[in-house]
Amino acid sequence: MKLDNVGEVIATRRLFLDGEVAGSTDILVKLGKPQPFPDFADFYYCPYQITGLGDEKVRFASGIDGFQAIDPAFRAIGIDLYLGLNPEVGSRLRWEGDEHGDLGFPRSPEAGPDPDDSTGT
Repeated sequence: MKLDNVGEVIATRRLFLDGEVAGSTDILVKLGKPQPFPDFADFYYCPYQITGLGDEKVRFASGIDGFQAIDPAFRAIGIDLYLGLNPEVGSRLRWEGDEHGDLGFPRSPEAGPDPDDSTGT
C-alpha cells in the first residue's frame, strides 16, 4: 500500500542537529491516526513520516487494532532514526527531551546502547 500523507496527525516530535543554530534544520516526526486497511478492515495500519531529512516517504506499521499498530510504528520510527538517518548526519540528531542522543523512540539492539544508560545495556 502506498500512502501520500499520514492523514490525521496524532503526535509530532521536532528533532534538530546538534551544533546547528536552532531552527535552521526543521526535522519533524509525524505519527498518523491508526485506521483500518481499506480492503481488509480486520487489521489496522499506523502511518508515520519523517520530514526534513532523508527521503520523507510515508511509511506504516500494522496490527490487529489501532493500539497494536502504534507499537510497531514506534519501533519502526526508532529503526529509521537510529540505524538510518542519525548515522547519515554523524549521530547529531537530538530532541529537546535529551541532549545526549536518545531520541525518545525504542532502540533496536543493532542501534547499540542508550547513551544515557550508564550500564551500557
